[in-house]
Amino acid sequence: MKFHPQKNTLIKELHNRTFPVVQLPAQVSSLVLLNPGDRQSEIIRLTELAHKHNVAPPQAGESCYYQSFKEFDFRWERHNEFSTYTVICQGQPETELCRNLFLLMDADWLDSLPGEVIAANHIDLRPTSLNPQQLQDYFDGKRLVGSKIYDGLATVWTSVLDDADGFIRTLVVDEGIDALQAGRAIRNLLEIAAYRAMTLLALPIARELIPAVTKLEGQLVGTNAKLNLLETVEDEQNLMTELIEEATQLEKLVADHNFRFSATQAYFSLTESRLDMLREQKLPTFRTLKQFHVRRFIPAFHTCMSVVKRKEDLSKRISRTTELLNSRLQLSLELQNQRLLASMDKRSALQLRLQQTVEGLSVVAMTYYSMNLIKLLLEPLPVEQYLLMSKTMALAIMTPFVFTGALMLVKRIRNKLEK
Repeated sequence: MKFHPQKNTLIKELHNRTFPVVQLPAQVSSLVLLNPGDRQSEIIRLTELAHKHNVAPPQAGESCYYQSFKEFDFRWERHNEFSTYTVICQGQPETELCRNLFLLMDADWLDSLPGEVIAANHIDLRPTSLNPQQLQDYFDGKRLVGSKIYDGLATVWTSVLDDADGFIRTLVVDEGIDALQAGRAIRNLLEIAAYRAMTLLALPIARELIPAVTKLEGQLVGTNAKLNLLETVEDEQNLMTELIEEATQLEKLVADHNFRFSATQAYFSLTESRLDMLREQKLPTFRTLKQFHVRRFIPAFHTCMSVVKRKEDLSKRISRTTELLNSRLQLSLELQNQRLLASMDKRSALQLRLQQTVEGLSVVAMTYYSMNLIKLLLEPLPVEQYLLMSKTMALAIMTPFVFTGALMLVKRIRNKLEK
C-alpha cells in the first residue's frame, strides 16, 4: 500500500494542543501575545529558556511546546496571529489567590518576548469556597460573573476586569472536578479570554469605518439622484467617473480590513463553542459567562458585522447603479448610431442624386464633343453629293443616335461598377 505523505501529519494535527492534566489546588497565569514575530525566533527563545532549566528544547517547526520545569509547568502555543505563554503550578499547598506565576521565570527572558499583550489571565483552582464577603473583598468589590460548570462539578467566579497588574482574575472552586476536567476547564477559560480579545480587536476598526461608510452611502445617494438629470453623453461619462471613484474608495476599505473582519467571525465562533463546552448552570442573582457575553460581547461583534454588511450592500448598490448607467450609455450610443445612420442615408441619397445629375451632364458632354469630332470629319467631305442633304441636316440626324450611344455606355459602366 502507498501511504499519503501527509497522513501522519494530519493525524498529529488532531492531537495537537492537548489540554493539561491538573491536580488541585492549582494556579495558572497566561499571556496572549499579538504579533509575536516569526515562529523560528520564538523557538530560539524557548530553546534558551530550556537550556537555562536543563530541560529538552522544542523541535524546529513545532507549533506548541509543553514542558515541566522544577517549580512549574510551562506551555507555549503558536496560533496564526498570536502566541500564548502559560505557567501552571499544581498540587501545592494553598497560597495567596491568583499570584503572578510569571514572577517564577527569568525577568530578562520575559522582557525579550516579542509582540504585545492582548490578554492576560490568572486562574486559581482550589477545593474550598469563599463566602460572599470574601468574594467581594477578593475581587475588590467589582460586579461578579459566576456559574456552575461541568454539570455542577465546579463553580467559576470572575469580574472580567483586569487588576493593577493587567491580569483578569478567575476563581474556580472544586466541587467534585477531577484532574482531566480541571485541565479542560483551564483550557476553555483561557481560550475564551484569548478568542474574545481577538474578536474585539476589530471593534475599534469598525467604529473608525462607520463615518467613511456613511459618507460613501451619502455620495451614492447623490449619484443616483443625478441619473434622472442626465442630458448629454458627457454628463453620463462624468457620472461614470464619480461611480468609479466611489467604487475605488470602497474597494480600498474592503482590501485594508477584509482579513481582520474575516478573522473576527472565526474567533467569535470559537468563543461561542468554548462557552458551550463549559455546560454552565446559573447561580441565583449572578449572570453566567454566557449571559455576560450576550449582554456585552455579542453586541460588539454585531457592530463589526454591521459594518461588513453595510460595505457589502454598498458594493451591490454601486454595481446596480453602474449597470443602470451602462444601460443608459448603451441607449445613448444606439440613438447616436441611429442618427448617424439616418444622416448617412440622407447623404447617400444626395450623393445618388448628384451622381445621376453628373451622369446626365456627362452624357450631354460626351454627345457634344462627339458631334464636334463628327463635324470635323464631315467638313472636308462632299456630303451633299452623296446624301442629297446638307452637312447640318446630316449632323442633326446623327445627334440622337450619338446621344443614345453615350447614354447606353454610361449605363453599362454603372452596371459593372455596381456588380
